[in-house]
Amino acid sequence: MTSAVVAGGVVQPYALRLVARPATPQVPEREPLPPGALVLTDDAEIADRVRATAGHDVTVVLVPDAVATSDEETVTGLLAAAGPVGGHLRVITSLRDAEWPASPRQSLVALQETVFVALKRLAGSAHDDSSVAILVLDRLDGGAPHPHCALLTGLAKSVVWELPETHVHAVVTDAGFSAALAQLRVESGCAKGLPVAYYRTASAPVGRWEERLVPLGELVAAVGHSDVEGPVVVAAGGARGITARCLEGMSPPPSMLWLLGSTEPEAMAALSAEIGDLSGADYVRAKHLEDPGVHIATLRATYDRARQARESLTTIEALRERIGAERVRYLGCDVTDPDAVRRAAATVAADSSRIDLLVNGAGIGGARRLQSKDLATFRRVRDTKIAGHHNLKAAFHDPAPSAWCTFSSVAGAFGLPGEIDYGPANDVLNAAARYEQGRGPHAECAIGWSLWGESGIGPRTGFTDYTAKTGQLGLLGDAEGQRLFASLVAPDRIGRHPSPVLLGEAERRLVRTRFPGLVDDGIRLPYLSSPPHTRQDDTVWPLDLSRHDHLRGHVRQSRALVPGALVLELAAHAADHLTGNGVVDRFQDIRFGAPVAVDPRLAEYTVAASFVPSGPDSGVVRVAVRSQLGAGNGDRRVTHVELAVPLRDDVTVRLQPPRLRVRRAPATMSMSGLFDQVRDCRLTDDTTSARWEPSLTARELFSSHRLPWLLIDALLQTACATGVPHRYATPHSIMEVRLHTRHNDLALADQATSVHLHVTHEAGVANGVAATDDGTALVTLTGLVLSGRDGVT
Repeated sequence: MTSAVVAGGVVQPYALRLVARPATPQVPEREPLPPGALVLTDDAEIADRVRATAGHDVTVVLVPDAVATSDEETVTGLLAAAGPVGGHLRVITSLRDAEWPASPRQSLVALQETVFVALKRLAGSAHDDSSVAILVLDRLDGGAPHPHCALLTGLAKSVVWELPETHVHAVVTDAGFSAALAQLRVESGCAKGLPVAYYRTASAPVGRWEERLVPLGELVAAVGHSDVEGPVVVAAGGARGITARCLEGMSPPPSMLWLLGSTEPEAMAALSAEIGDLSGADYVRAKHLEDPGVHIATLRATYDRARQARESLTTIEALRERIGAERVRYLGCDVTDPDAVRRAAATVAADSSRIDLLVNGAGIGGARRLQSKDLATFRRVRDTKIAGHHNLKAAFHDPAPSAWCTFSSVAGAFGLPGEIDYGPANDVLNAAARYEQGRGPHAECAIGWSLWGESGIGPRTGFTDYTAKTGQLGLLGDAEGQRLFASLVAPDRIGRHPSPVLLGEAERRLVRTRFPGLVDDGIRLPYLSSPPHTRQDDTVWPLDLSRHDHLRGHVRQSRALVPGALVLELAAHAADHLTGNGVVDRFQDIRFGAPVAVDPRLAEYTVAASFVPSGPDSGVVRVAVRSQLGAGNGDRRVTHVELAVPLRDDVTVRLQPPRLRVRRAPATMSMSGLFDQVRDCRLTDDTTSARWEPSLTARELFSSHRLPWLLIDALLQTACATGVPHRYATPHSIMEVRLHTRHNDLALADQATSVHLHVTHEAGVANGVAATDDGTALVTLTGLVLSGRDGVT
């Protein structure tokens, strides 16, 4: 299975990953502590630092731990005593002493709840100049943020949807307080992707990271074996909803299945009997006739609980019929109650010597607009996810499950309207799975589901009807969801990607509109039209240039070859795709290993690129063109060209000294079409000069190019000329190609300015320049190592 078809289009798996990306400001920066701002913190030392930095220009509220057990009226009173929220809210805390996997400290919970209430107040007065900024000081152990950072950064993702006119940004950093404020200022000017950035400055690698949804490529279908004993599975929330549907689709089915549900079996039976076969309307009508004083909302809530109990009983019976009555056990267990979870774990351990898979699908929904949401609901939604996760982790440790799967949500990956509680809670689960992977090999994942159309929270609340009308989210069918689940939790694959997110076309369209750059597989680059996928730290594109007939004029031994200069064009687009930096003016450490054919034939070519940061706004993009031959050809892998693209002048690339390792004879080449562009070539023993005369016919195609790569090719042709027609020296490596113009080939050709090519040679190393009549350099080439130019004529 590679994908699933749903109402919102084909579902594809993505990895929610932290990737190194430089800061690229696009809007004016904002003050980190603007006058009139309300600053919330749970740390007395931070409160003192803020006051010392901003003086009386801001209002600082040190949130007491007791807020975590106070009602909303008390929290509102705390904020009201500080004065109006105004237009600017700042949240600052430190998690540098936070442990894992301990539950979040009470002061952090209190801070999050106070921020929630403050955001509700801000929602009533938000304006175009209003802003929300969150700063979390963290150790960034191993480069991964502490999962509890997401309690606050997840709020940032949600606020973007709730307060679209408000500027929102967040920073997690290991820097000191003053440097962290400077980073918060820089980040306020960055507008692409999610509103959260991660700065690592205290340990290598130094740089800036952000979350991206990176396409995973194809998911191989899980293969069920009827002769293999099924796993022992514990499932929280497994008696109904999408968790139950996923369990029903397991193949082979579990050999033992423990279901943990929030309601005791006897209570479920009584609730189900309470409503019988009545519809919701009939039940409310009948009960209201019996007692006219009872509130309609109370009757509806009772009916919903009874209907859920009936659904659970039906699911349990169906699972017992499929798996066996003695192999399905149900335990009443509220995951937010640590004692109840410990009792359930003890019961399981007394009966089962192993747990192969623990599925945590517990969750409740309460989607509604920010101003309509109350603190009590906020707590219930959050605690079911986060307290439930910690309680299960603490209780199920002996035996520890071999694999762990948490049901998360797309709301955790990028927020959603009405989910300011559900989104951050699921974001913590995503971050926890990534954090665990960073601590060592763990068979653990948090699956970011979108809405299911037949099961789960959506159909129970009527939200799927609204979604279908608006087209914001696709609706996943039960069968498709089961197949996706089976693929992601297969024993040989679970944990390979700790936080997979499943997106259909509706979700991709939604995210591209709200967070440009977060999902980037929709971008089509010249010559790299297929969507990229990831391979370890590389972003990889398939490369098949056979349909580009204009490239067929660069021929050796009757085979069209890709000129090395075109690889620089590919590298420029790959660098821009990864960094959004926009300025690529140098290519260094270019090494030619083997020719690249325009027609791949037996080989499959790829372009692989990775960004290696050297600072928050700098680094190097490494690019390589590789090929792989099929198994019938020995499964050979070849690196054809590799190079580095520095993003700033002060970035250092370790350059290989110009040195000839393999000497080759001149090659017979013919240049026609676009590549017949070098005129008046004159050679001496140590110089070559010529004139560039381009002939561009495909204007629309060349207008999309980033570089004057044909001019670079002309300079390389000049450097490799031997004086014998159709005989060229072989280039091996180039220390640097530097661009001194922002124009591409089409723009330069339209200027009708004569361009001269001049190359000097010494001991097999060439340096060259392409310049205009007045001596203005357009391209310089340094340290070209070549062979086969001996004895030029």
